[in-house]
Amino acid sequence: MVRNEQKYQQAIEFRKRGFTLEEIAKVCDISKSTASKWLKNKAFSETVTAQNKHRAGLENAMRLRLVNKARSGERAKKYTELKKAAATEYRHYKNSPLFVAGIMAYLAHGELKSLQQIRLATCDQFAHGVFIRFAKEFLGVETPQIRHWLFLYQGQSEEVSMKSWKRALGIPYQQFHKTQYSSTRATKNTLHKGVGNTIIGSTVLKRKLLVWSKLLQKDLKK
Repeated sequence: MVRNEQKYQQAIEFRKRGFTLEEIAKVCDISKSTASKWLKNKAFSETVTAQNKHRAGLENAMRLRLVNKARSGERAKKYTELKKAAATEYRHYKNSPLFVAGIMAYLAHGELKSLQQIRLATCDQFAHGVFIRFAKEFLGVETPQIRHWLFLYQGQSEEVSMKSWKRALGIPYQQFHKTQYSSTRATKNTLHKGVGNTIIGSTVLKRKLLVWSKLLQKDLKK
């Protein structure tokens, strides 16, 4: 038996109109548990619950789209400002031999498509060394930010190779990732030091490097 028939009937009518249990409790001045108790055996109430969940899902999806759109706008503005700043820096740096050498090393041996990280891959230790000096001097990269891993052929000594690369690059062993191996064995003509991969994980620095690379190529074509 319901103590307050008027509120009970109001709760039913509001539920049929799609009100949530929280909304019914507030409007009818009852507790949510009372509203749930009154409506739990009503078939139409289960339908409303399902409809409300679906509606909430759509609303959440819409909110996420709006948030992502806002974030995309913020990122676009940020990268536009970064591009302008990089162009200004380029004009100050372009006469430096190390600046030009670092960009040329990356154009020759670097990964250009991904925006997730800076990655230089070559067996030329000198090229790696030049690029690391460039990254520290012009990109503001600190040694702990640099990661390195080796690609070796079967039969090549990881210990010998890592020692050689560590000495050439000045990077401690703890910043070397797991060495990867080719499925084929080394030949007499294979370079015994392997292919080094220098990694710097930064979307911002990668975009700046790409801006500088495009500007340098444009200047060289004049």
